[in-house]
Amino acid sequence: MSQEANNETTRVVMAIFVHSRGFGIAIFENALTVLNAYNVIIHKYPILNRKVLQRIREKIDFYLPQVVVLEDASGYGSRKSKRIKKLIRLIEDFAKSKKLSVTKYSRNDIRFVFNTFQAHTKYEIAKVITENIKDLPVSLPEKRKSHEPEHYSMNIFDAIALGITHYYQTH
Repeated sequence: MSQEANNETTRVVMAIFVHSRGFGIAIFENALTVLNAYNVIIHKYPILNRKVLQRIREKIDFYLPQVVVLEDASGYGSRKSKRIKKLIRLIEDFAKSKKLSVTKYSRNDIRFVFNTFQAHTKYEIAKVITENIKDLPVSLPEKRKSHEPEHYSMNIFDAIALGITHYYQTH
């Protein structure tokens, strides 16, 4: 089957959750089928937007999504830094230059979608995701104590939550 024919039957959605050290990424075939999900960490300091953007460009060129889903950094509930807000704008500009559809959802939008499952915190949202999506490439970390840092794999669940929010809002 040719690449063009395959793209018509399968609409690949790429959800990218940008954070201070890199990004979490989730590739969807549909709302309950995550083809791949992982975290990309930039190890060389200083962490510059151009380094992160280059890695995201590589992922977009590799997966060839039809839709790119990002967090709305100016939306209610977002606590992103100026650098991350600028990076999200750069990702959006790059995706649009590739003629890809770009959608953005705020943390509030994500909470609204997962409120139907009585999931309010990031951990509860991640737990709902692991209970409802089979064969996830990542496992749920233990619930953290208030004095512990967030587990790095939570960024992957943030990306998956963005993708699920996209499907919920558009279908």
